[in-house]
Order: sequence, then structure tokens, then C-alpha cells
Amino acid sequence: MSNRPFRFVHAGDFHLELPPQGLAEIPDHLRELFVEAAYAAAERTFKTVLAEEADFLVLAGDLLHPGQTGPRGPLFLQEQFRRLAERDVDVYWAGGRVDPPDAWPAAIALPENVHVFPQGVVEQLTHQRDDVPLAQVIGVSRDRRRTIRTADFAPDPGGLFSIAVVHGNADPATLQSRGIHYWALGGRHGRNTLFSSPQVAHYPGSPQGRRAEEHGAHGCTLVQVDGQGNPHTSLVPTDAIRWLNERVVVDEETGRDDLETLLRERMHTLLENCPRIDLLISWTIAGTGPMPGRLRRGTLGDEMLGWLRSEYGYGPPAAWSASLDVEPSAAMPPEWYEQETIRGDYLRAIRQFQVNSDEPLDLEAYVAEAHVAGTLGPAVAVAGQTDRQRVLREAAWLGVDLLSGEEGQS
Repeated sequence: MSNRPFRFVHAGDFHLELPPQGLAEIPDHLRELFVEAAYAAAERTFKTVLAEEADFLVLAGDLLHPGQTGPRGPLFLQEQFRRLAERDVDVYWAGGRVDPPDAWPAAIALPENVHVFPQGVVEQLTHQRDDVPLAQVIGVSRDRRRTIRTADFAPDPGGLFSIAVVHGNADPATLQSRGIHYWALGGRHGRNTLFSSPQVAHYPGSPQGRRAEEHGAHGCTLVQVDGQGNPHTSLVPTDAIRWLNERVVVDEETGRDDLETLLRERMHTLLENCPRIDLLISWTIAGTGPMPGRLRRGTLGDEMLGWLRSEYGYGPPAAWSASLDVEPSAAMPPEWYEQETIRGDYLRAIRQFQVNSDEPLDLEAYVAEAHVAGTLGPAVAVAGQTDRQRVLREAAWLGVDLLSGEEGQS
């Protein structure tokens, strides 16, 4: 069956109930931006549908938790859906973990252009343009299962372009075996394509990153289907705040003025590459020489962070430096381990744990029982050799900083 070219927008995981988080203290001039970020990013998604003249919008769950947003969340979505209805744009919505169909408040009516897929039962709809079928849209709202029941999905027997809309996880090979042209997936905050040829299985991620781990551009996905039925995806950024993790490398010759120059040059590059968007930047200083030690000890690290904030943090747009940390180097000078000092004794003890990977760390013995059961639990539950070596490396450098006193690292 021949296909007519068309385009649609794939989005999900708005989580209107969750503002960005992760800063120890939100500066006053960014407070309103934090509060409104999720809504601003979602609104930009709807504007993208209209700006790109998309035929329809596919929403793959977790748009909002109505009980946590209060009336504002549903009323906001109702208004956005009505704007699409005025342009005859349909919406196909598969509920996720926090927004099953029965969670929508009955007092707030959804416009007729919004098609909400039932929970636990796959429904097939045909989207038409000028009474000509464009695509088969197959969807289901998530039930208690985390895994997608791929056997419930089948492509159109006549060859019409088929789109599956669902929230959750599935094995990529199993998805690909079903013959669905495009899997519109939801349930991951990061953008991720499981496979792209000949079919596509794609998570658009959340329109707004909410913490430093969700760094980089966030947005919705524009899907353009050509006359041969081949889908082509592209990111359309919608985030109101963008988290960035930046790593700057120093060497033996790097002084304070040199570091300021490195940071200034990197900041100017970021501002050029991310115009008209507020940035939250986590800096990591890595490399050799005295600079990492100077930043870890004393006031230099705080001074550099304060300088970055005063110089670039107020915009507009703001480029707020959330943190400035030092990356521990993998190796220390061999002579430190031979010194007959408390520091040498400490490093030799750490080395025993590094060399003997089977020797338990027993971190719980050094942490209060209440803390182990609470927020420090994940920190003391070291899993795997990678985590073990990272913890030991950081502990070694912490000991060096505390035991070196005024002698520095010499």
C-alpha cells in the first residue's frame, strides 16, 4: 500500500507535578523559572505541533499526576488541547504510571480531538486526512505491569503506516519482531532510540530536564514519514532550563588566572551554543599539577564558584554555576606510599582494599544506624568493582587533603 507523506509530534513524560530539583539553594532570580519550567516546556511542545503543522500529536504517558498538580495541571492541558482542536489537530494519549485514564478529573472535560487509550486493552484507531487514511495508531494506557505486552500489537494488514503508543519497557528485539513501523514509547526522562532501521522504537524523553543527571537538551520529537513509509526523527528542544555537565582539564602549569581563562572561554562557548535559554552548569576540574589540590582545600574553590556566578549567573539568559568539583586522579605519587607518616599509613591501608578486591569495606560500621536506613543507605551500599574503586579513590584523596596540613601535596 502506498503512503502519503505526513508528520506528527511524539512527546511524553511532562511530569507537570515535578519542578526541577537538585540545587542546595535556588537563587532568588531563578525561583519563578524553576516553578514554571515544566509547564513552559510542555507549552512549547504544543506550540511545536502548530509551528511544524503536524497532522497529529502522540503522547506516551506520565503527563501529570492530577492529585499533585491540583486543578492547574488538568486545566492547563485542557487549554492546550483546545488550541490544537481549533486547528483540527488530533491527540492520541496513552496513559502512563501517574496518569491512568481514571485519574483525570471528571469535572474537566477533554475536547473531542483527544483520544485516550483504555487501560490494559489495546485499541486501534485510523488517522485520516481529507478522508484518506494516513496511519493506524495502536495504543494502550499502562496497567500495573512495567513491561509492554508486545504480542497485543500488530501492524495494519493492508500496509498502512502503523504507530504503537505505549508507556513502559520492552526488549528491543521483541518490539522489532512485531513489524510496527514506529513505536512511540514513554517512561524514560532521557531521549533514547532503541532501533532505527527499518522500523523505529523511540523514547522522546521529558521536555524538561529536572536534575544534573538529566543534562543536555530536552524536548519533543518531530517524526516525518516520507512517501515510502520511512520515518525520520529529529529533536525539537523545548526545555526552559538546561542542565550541563562541563569538564575542564588543567596541567602542571595552570595557575588561578589560567583557570579563570579556561572557564571564561568555555562559558562563552556554552552561551553561544545555547542562546536564549537559562543554564545550570556543574563544573568538574580534572588533571594534574597543584591546582586540583588547591581547589579541594582552602577557599579557592568557593572563590571560583562565586566569581562564575557573579560574572555569568544573572543573565539574561542566566548561566548559573550549580557546583564546582574536583575529579580525583586515578594515581598518586608513588613516594607518598613509602613515607613514614600518618598520611603514608593511611594510603597503604587504602591500597590494601584496592588491591584485594574481595576484602569487604564494611562501611556500615562507620555510619550511624539511622543514617544507613535513611539517605546515606545508597552511599554505603557499594555495588560492583567500579563503585568500589571510585569510593576508595575519593577516600584516598580526602585523606590526603585532611592529613597533608600546610605541606600541600608535596
